[in-house]
Amino acid sequence: MTEARAIRLGALAWASSVQFFVMQAVVQAAWTTPYSLANNYISDLGNTTCGPSEVGTTVVYVCSPWHTAMNASFVLFGVGILVGCVLVHGRLPASRLWIAGLVLVALAGPGAMLVGVFPEDLELPFHKLGAGMQFIIGNAGLVVTGAAMWRARRWRALGVFGIVAGAVGLVATALLVEQVYLGIGIGGMERMAAYTLPIWLIAAGISFMPFARGGDT
Repeated sequence: MTEARAIRLGALAWASSVQFFVMQAVVQAAWTTPYSLANNYISDLGNTTCGPSEVGTTVVYVCSPWHTAMNASFVLFGVGILVGCVLVHGRLPASRLWIAGLVLVALAGPGAMLVGVFPEDLELPFHKLGAGMQFIIGNAGLVVTGAAMWRARRWRALGVFGIVAGAVGLVATALLVEQVYLGIGIGGMERMAAYTLPIWLIAAGISFMPFARGGDT
């Protein structure tokens, strides 16, 4: 595989993160009980059983008929992260900062896969480990990757976006842990922690697609 083709495929893998949002909307629509973006976890969509479930300090009724589709989406999201990081590394000139950032973002991939393989109602410790890898390591990777891209004039705007998105995700993760929701609910704060990575990956994937040559600044 040529480097140009690898970059294209890696960009496509990152851009495929859009399925993560599409599948959430689809699975939410299958619920027969109310689903709240503010008061439900994203992971509630992947619950394999129907019944009471703890969401923060509140117990809510969770029933997701299409949980298999959501859990498959988590896994596909993780695969896309990992494959993309492996293939797009040649898009920028090699540097310690760029490689370190990609490694951190790549580690969020197995995290997302763990979330899908171990639903919250079956294996909560592994589920939380996977979510933590995405929220903490993935967002930290955005900051580092963004800093590397900021040095390249062509990718400076995308780099700034990465730094800001990663910082927002890390702050949201800290607030989520401290149970500070700023009026948007536990689900809203979780989404601030979780959505920064896929949104940036979609933007980066689309930005990388038209350009096949690596190594420009």
